[in-house]
Amino acid sequence: MGKMIFDKEETRNLLNMLQSSDSENHIVAFKALQNVDIEKYIGELLVMYKFSGVSKSDWSEAGKKIHSKLVSITGEGNLTSPKTLSLITAHKGSKTSIELFMEYFIRDMTKMLEQIGYPMDSFEINIKLKDDGQTTES
Repeated sequence: MGKMIFDKEETRNLLNMLQSSDSENHIVAFKALQNVDIEKYIGELLVMYKFSGVSKSDWSEAGKKIHSKLVSITGEGNLTSPKTLSLITAHKGSKTSIELFMEYFIRDMTKMLEQIGYPMDSFEINIKLKDDGQTTES
């Protein structure tokens, strides 16, 4: 099997599997990640690392190379949203990974706002990065 191609949908699917309460899903997702091009998809990996809800030590299931790389980039301590976004940017993560980060960040923020009494079902937030002067549909 060759290197895995990560598009936004694939990354979302893997994230959903990692967020699942079924540990079988975690195993399948981590197996799929074992063939990922770490440098090319570092942004997507950081988004998954941040929002998966899977413990840092469980990420070793994705393979030593991925786990070591993520730990070396993120360091010790809590991986906050601002830190995650700055790491994606610093490591030249893809535009897709930044859009995904914003999507999951807003989803978490929305849950928090609902918990304190601000229902979010009355609006929808969509994030898409603007191209610099050129419009392309994706």
